[in-house]
Amino acid sequence: MKKSLIAAAALTVLAMSGCTAAADAEQQAAEGAAESANTAVDLSTIEKSDAAAKLLPVDIAERGTFVLAVDATYPPNEFKDDAGNPIGWEVDLMNAAIVKLGLEPDNQISKFENIIPKIELGKYDSGIAGYYDTVKRQENFDMVDFFLAGNQFGSLKENPISDELDICGQKISVPNGGSAPLYYLPEVEKRCVAEGKGTIEIMGYDTTDEMVAAVTLGRAFAFVADSPVVSYAVKNSGDKLVGSEIYETLPAGAPFKKGNDELVAAFAAAMQELHDDGTYDQILEFWGVEAGRLDAITVNAGTE
Repeated sequence: MKKSLIAAAALTVLAMSGCTAAADAEQQAAEGAAESANTAVDLSTIEKSDAAAKLLPVDIAERGTFVLAVDATYPPNEFKDDAGNPIGWEVDLMNAAIVKLGLEPDNQISKFENIIPKIELGKYDSGIAGYYDTVKRQENFDMVDFFLAGNQFGSLKENPISDELDICGQKISVPNGGSAPLYYLPEVEKRCVAEGKGTIEIMGYDTTDEMVAAVTLGRAFAFVADSPVVSYAVKNSGDKLVGSEIYETLPAGAPFKKGNDELVAAFAAAMQELHDDGTYDQILEFWGVEAGRLDAITVNAGTE
């Protein structure tokens, strides 16, 4: 789970048929356009914030672009559309903040292991890969936090999980290599055993689709993963699944190289403006990850 942060694209008009009035057609187009475009916002509608832009370092302001590394393997945070372009809620949010600063997003797909070193080298201004804000990460980076993430369970509507110990004695599907099977579930299992409620049978899968299918097909009682992953699966389940509350939460966001105080301040200010004007909520709700909403954008709020 604990990959960790600092803290959308064009609308497509839906074709309308029949004798629908023009006004109704426009309304339906506006409601469905963003979803058909795999993005929550039209960047052309984002207005530049002079107040936030004034905080930018001179070199970045003069360059006019913001280089953002994207690990496009982690839906719904960041992944690729059919054309190979990066999409996802973090992509939408970061790009909106970049435009709010009067800059042009330069999204560069990168492997997870390459992002942090290249931010340190100055090759990237920041990056997104589901980064948690931890005390250890703060030693070398400043984190702009815009999300609260943690472990979450997904289960059939008839088997809602209201307590972690509801999974005692059950089969739980998980993503192979994630922190949920490595660290989180073993701790829950200790509590299960201590209370005489049995052990947990962990079923590992290579993809999110396989992990979720294990539950919908009745092979597992529930699945557990990072909360954005679970929330997105629930949103797209056709009302078959429900999500639990989020456990062991940490702030998450985008990392910036230590010492770039002006850039961090500018970015946090732009992100806060998106929060205040409703764009932030629009993006989270579009991708079904509103459970991780923060009341305000923070910097280096992680304490673990």
